[in-house]
Amino acid sequence: MTAPRQSTGRFVAKLISGALASKLLGFGREILMAHVLGATLVADGFRGAITAVFLPVAFLQNETVPAVMIPMHRDALRGDDAPRKLGALAIATTGIALILMAVLQGLGEVAVQALVGGFSPEGRSLTLDFIRIMALGMPASVLVNVLASGEIALGRTRLTNIRASILNISVLVGIVLIVLTSDFHALAWSFTVAFNALAIWGLVTLRREGAISFRDMSFAAVLASSREFFRRLRPLLALPIAEQANIWVERLLASRVGTGAVASLDYARTLTESALLLISQPVGLAVLSSAKPKEPSDQIASIARPILALAVPASAFLFMFAPDIVRLVFFRGAFNEQAVILTSQALQGISCGLWAATLGWILIRILNGTGRNFVAALIIVIAYLVNIGINLLTSYLPHVSESGTLLLGLGEATRGIVLLAGVMMVLKSRKKLLFWLFLASIPAVLMILSGWQIHAWFAGSWQRLFVGSVACLVCIALAFAMLLPNAYVAAFARLRSRF
Repeated sequence: MTAPRQSTGRFVAKLISGALASKLLGFGREILMAHVLGATLVADGFRGAITAVFLPVAFLQNETVPAVMIPMHRDALRGDDAPRKLGALAIATTGIALILMAVLQGLGEVAVQALVGGFSPEGRSLTLDFIRIMALGMPASVLVNVLASGEIALGRTRLTNIRASILNISVLVGIVLIVLTSDFHALAWSFTVAFNALAIWGLVTLRREGAISFRDMSFAAVLASSREFFRRLRPLLALPIAEQANIWVERLLASRVGTGAVASLDYARTLTESALLLISQPVGLAVLSSAKPKEPSDQIASIARPILALAVPASAFLFMFAPDIVRLVFFRGAFNEQAVILTSQALQGISCGLWAATLGWILIRILNGTGRNFVAALIIVIAYLVNIGINLLTSYLPHVSESGTLLLGLGEATRGIVLLAGVMMVLKSRKKLLFWLFLASIPAVLMILSGWQIHAWFAGSWQRLFVGSVACLVCIALAFAMLLPNAYVAAFARLRSRF
């Protein structure tokens, strides 16, 4: 079974459009959550429960499954048994998730104590309630990820595009139900129902289209697909372990900073993850689904230069105007002044390495696409270990309660920088990448200098943000002119030919 392929540009455009829709919904979700819940125990407990639910099944989803599943199913599509192999893998992974769900239900209290032990007794009790409910969506979460990866290998983007959007809508519905009923558990039930409904829809749709099949399924077929999957996954197994260890350490330390710290970190990521959701993930998935390029250096150049031109000055803008951005976006309802301080600090810390993470994750996918999974996994694991080390070391600094979210944000920034540095060390284009980074840093420095002057000249947040945005656009335009001069020459030539 083979699938008609579409151009990489069109494929990326579809992924980006889906990511944009999801991001807009997610943005609305966080604004509504900030308004209704703010940085309170309920918000902290819900986010802690999400971590507890996803942590045990991390090796079956997140970035690991696409990195293995997409090339694996792409190879299977050359034969006639691809639908049955996808079905066998879906059975195997969902079965594992069911077992892990049962374990989490039985050890819920232990998980709460280990993950958010710094919460008050009331916060730990609420987090446990959330975990009991949300764990019912663990098998569906794994199944959706497998089905979405299978679709990507077929050149389709439906599940990938609607997955996050549906879940964002479910949280929005849950928040509305909280307002109407004053029952905080509605948030967890909305989350669980959405995951299971999406899994059922995806399974029925793909089976009707012939993309997945369970006909003549046997235990031997399930075992064979499982062995192939875990054989390919083996070099990457350290990745989800390191990732979830990092999340665990961060959540535990944030719970000790004070009420609202866990939620504030996620509010900050609502703003910074735009780069990852709209750029890194769509481009990275397109790299994985496309054929190996004849000249990897050309592919790296076509990706790295525009991303550095955009991301480096934009990261400097976020750092300089973080308090104004947080105040504009979130400061209403239950989101008080303390929440503004915590979220602004986290945003400033994360922004220091946002540019590196944006490009680093795409270059990691280039390594995955060339079969260098072990090298890619090693780089990612080292980046997470450095993040863990920074978080643990800074937790012993004085006045952590006053700057805890800033320090945790800086730990995440360090991870992004280490990630990009590791990829650059193994790529043949590392000298060019260093040169392009140097060029992009010049407009970024100008952005920082402009930000200082803008803060000195303007008193209001709206005024500072407006002038700062104009300065950021100018710096980005300058970065594109320095890194992609041919694009400006071509555009000028087209304009000249018209007039």
